[in-house]
Amino acid sequence: MFVARTTFTVLAMTNEISQQRMPGRLKLTLGILIFQVLANGFIGFLIIDAISERSSHGARTPNGGLLYFIGFLSIAIALTLLACVLMAGTRRAWVRMTVIGIEVIGLISGAINLFSGQVTAIAGIALAIGVMSMLNQDNVREWFSE
Repeated sequence: MFVARTTFTVLAMTNEISQQRMPGRLKLTLGILIFQVLANGFIGFLIIDAISERSSHGARTPNGGLLYFIGFLSIAIALTLLACVLMAGTRRAWVRMTVIGIEVIGLISGAINLFSGQVTAIAGIALAIGVMSMLNQDNVREWFSE
């Protein structure tokens, strides 16, 4: 009787934890991440397509290898963020840490672009800071604690 009651209590607690609602700030963060997935994927595709188009017509592209790398890196970041968005419901801690790591890279990249004269980098910096601040709120950290 004790074992059955304990098992029922554990199952009830597990269902309660799994049915807990996702915080609203996390939903907003996931929306921003979807925007970043689309933007990174599109930019990466454009870079690779432009370099491929130039090389297929025989034009030489200085630093073509670096541009290919940046294009494929942008697509890889988009796919990683997409995986994080899809896995956010599993409440795994690695999802939050991966997104924070990518946003730190985006923040550094935005700062470099800003200092090189690209004023539009302010939008990327603002997005990175916003996502990191929302992921560091108590209820979002609690959501990702296993």
